[in-house]
Amino acid sequence: MLLGAAGALCTPYAYAQTDASNDRDEIVVIGTKLSRQKAIEEKRDDSRVVDALGIDELGQLPDKNVGESLNRLPGVTMLVEKGEGRFVQIRGVNPGLNNVAINGVSLGSPEQEGGGRGAPLDVISGGVLGGVQVIKTPTPDMDAQGIGGTVNLKTAMPFDRDDAFYGYLTGRYGYEEIRPKDEGFGGHDPYAVDALVAGKLANDTIGWLIGASWSDREYIAQGRYQDDWDESSGIGLPVNVKNNYYVIGRERLNINGAVEFRPDDETQFFVRGFYADWSEFQHRNRFEENLSSGVVPLTGRSGVSGPNRVNANIRLEKADKELFTIAAGGEKTFGAYTLTFLGQRSENDLSEPNDFWEFRSAAIFGPNAWALNDLNVVDITPDAGTPDRQDPSLFGLRRVRFFDRALEEITWTGKADLRWDIDDSFYLKTGAKYASTDRILDEGRRRFNPGASALTLGTSPAFTDGAFINDTDAGDVPNIFMNIDGLNAFFADPANASFFEADLDDNFVADNAADYALRERIIAGYAMGEKQYGDLELIAGARVEWTDIESSGNLLLNGVATRVEDGGDYVTVTPSIIANYRPDESLVFRAAVTRALGRPDFDIIAPRSTATDDGGPIATVNIGNPDLRPRTSWNFDLSAEWYPNDFTALSVGLFYKDISDELVPFTESLTTQAEMDAALAARGLVGAIDTSVLTRLDLKTTINGASAELKGIELLGQTQFDFLPSPLDGFGASASATFIDGETTLPTGEVLPLVGQAEKTYAFSVFYQKGPIDASVSYAFNDSFLTDPNSNPDLVLDQGAFGRWDAKIAYNVRENVKLFVEGVNLNNEPTTEFQGGRPAWNTEYEYVGTTFFFGASVGF
Repeated sequence: MLLGAAGALCTPYAYAQTDASNDRDEIVVIGTKLSRQKAIEEKRDDSRVVDALGIDELGQLPDKNVGESLNRLPGVTMLVEKGEGRFVQIRGVNPGLNNVAINGVSLGSPEQEGGGRGAPLDVISGGVLGGVQVIKTPTPDMDAQGIGGTVNLKTAMPFDRDDAFYGYLTGRYGYEEIRPKDEGFGGHDPYAVDALVAGKLANDTIGWLIGASWSDREYIAQGRYQDDWDESSGIGLPVNVKNNYYVIGRERLNINGAVEFRPDDETQFFVRGFYADWSEFQHRNRFEENLSSGVVPLTGRSGVSGPNRVNANIRLEKADKELFTIAAGGEKTFGAYTLTFLGQRSENDLSEPNDFWEFRSAAIFGPNAWALNDLNVVDITPDAGTPDRQDPSLFGLRRVRFFDRALEEITWTGKADLRWDIDDSFYLKTGAKYASTDRILDEGRRRFNPGASALTLGTSPAFTDGAFINDTDAGDVPNIFMNIDGLNAFFADPANASFFEADLDDNFVADNAADYALRERIIAGYAMGEKQYGDLELIAGARVEWTDIESSGNLLLNGVATRVEDGGDYVTVTPSIIANYRPDESLVFRAAVTRALGRPDFDIIAPRSTATDDGGPIATVNIGNPDLRPRTSWNFDLSAEWYPNDFTALSVGLFYKDISDELVPFTESLTTQAEMDAALAARGLVGAIDTSVLTRLDLKTTINGASAELKGIELLGQTQFDFLPSPLDGFGASASATFIDGETTLPTGEVLPLVGQAEKTYAFSVFYQKGPIDASVSYAFNDSFLTDPNSNPDLVLDQGAFGRWDAKIAYNVRENVKLFVEGVNLNNEPTTEFQGGRPAWNTEYEYVGTTFFFGASVGF
């Protein structure tokens, strides 16, 4: 996760090396300039529309994790979660509809959130990779999944370099601007190590490689959150005003190993394995003040309120994600024929326990004065003489819940491809693939309500570590440090059983509603050909994929869990034609018509019902739909690219996607208790949610049959200012921008924005590399986009715009020895969210501060 600094492990601009065969000087490019050169070469030489990330001679990418590096490419958007890039969108398309592959084979996902098809790229370290591609025009020999495109992670391999023995070691240490409070759960500055060593044996016929990356970071995220905005008081105000103090810990371990055997130029075999372990905890102190009773505006931005409740809760959520792939394969050339083959086993696992204690007061806090500050966040000031809202004895137990989630996904893949090179300008290629994925989710929850004995947050001094002021950048607000270890120890003591009463109805629902088992089998075959007509290259063919799904889930009715089995199959044909015209070595004109599909998320096709209630006034029920069909899209691309030299690229690309069978999240919001109870009873979820404290119940499902269109333009420019006099010729710049317009048309004719689509993204960087100095300053921006549509336009949610400055500088002490410094999020940009399409109705301002990294790298 601390990969960002690795991109700053830079070397001098270039150095001269004598070629003994002809006694001339060869300019060898290294450092970040080498990364840029590799990326340009790959984009220029590929037959598809591709954007790439190159690595330097020490195997380093530019950022902390792969997701953040990809955000600098045109048409690629980084979705930030708790201050770090995680999921990647391509051309505004939801991450779950793209394909993330490792060495060309689908990676799968250890995720349950987001439906289970989105692969979290913060799990992957750049220190074990050999490069990254974003492929936007697929050829028939690629998986059909990927309406937006395919992210292909290429692990480092022994024959990537000609050296008989090579490697590197990088160590880094960081400093977090937001320092942990003494009473907090934890928090320490980050540190990480990357290492790789590779070599060759047996007269360079056997290559071996082992690489590893490890990082550990604990940091603070502070924020203000406001729920359920409305205008019932006469002006727009939220019903709840919350603040969080998060301590987040993330450890990541990646290991990559490979052995290759190349006995001759026509034969190669390999065995390679990749392992990633990503562990996280999120420890959250939340303090929530209600703003629902006696609210009277006195001006357009301030007023008074009557006595209201205050809620305090503590949650400790842990997650451990493991990815493991082992593959064996090879390539053999028989004259004009080349056979490639591969067998792979992948396993993704998730373990996610979660302890959640909730306390709340009576409606005793007030009267109050309230005002909207400059960020449109509500500040509440209690009147003199009112109760102390940080007194733990005033908060009684509402409930305690212990969650557990386990997910296992195992995929077996086998594929073979045969290429026939008819002559130097024409080849045919065909192949087949089989993949079988078994995915099992087991969720459980135990809920306990207040028992016969009254329990407050002040019952034991072990429950809290004192009151504090949460000094967020959106304003200073009160909070209480709750000690979850003390609370859990109290619960575990049998002598305290009278304070708790098990909620048997809720426990039954929670233990059965979310579980599912699913098997997805895909059998695919394709045929394609490539023909060169002078400067024109044509690639055409088609792929056929048969998808068969068997799934089971629980239907809950009258206290009985009935296992329900369902499934279906479908056949998808994805033809494509790609044309590339290269009138000279510097110009490439491209055109493509391709077809792709986006399979429904696992969680929405399983025949099950799930209920979510986080203790606030709004609860949600998600209902599965096993009859969903995959989205399919026709994709049209047109682009022009100019490469006047090895370090300059200018390109403009137009794209259009016509998507059918679009899957549209649909929400019905209920606001009366009678409606809520009736809806829950109809779905066998009686007792799952305490409707007496709700102001709204959202019923969410997914429907088919809509259509969507997406069009946009991608711009990319990069150059080195080598025409300037020395030392200014070390400067260069790169910039990319994407502008997207899209919409979804429902069967009713209603037109909605595309979910997850940022209409504008751009990134630029100014860099300098000359002599021993390698430095850059960069900025990346993502516009706001819709995340949660709703039939009520006042209840839709959007992710706010996000723009971040980063900088780095490296100094080459001597050949292959570098020192570096990097600053991440220099502008302390918050992640934001807003309601009803109105940025003023903000529901989140969350800050993680600036992080600085210091480190050194040694290559050999």
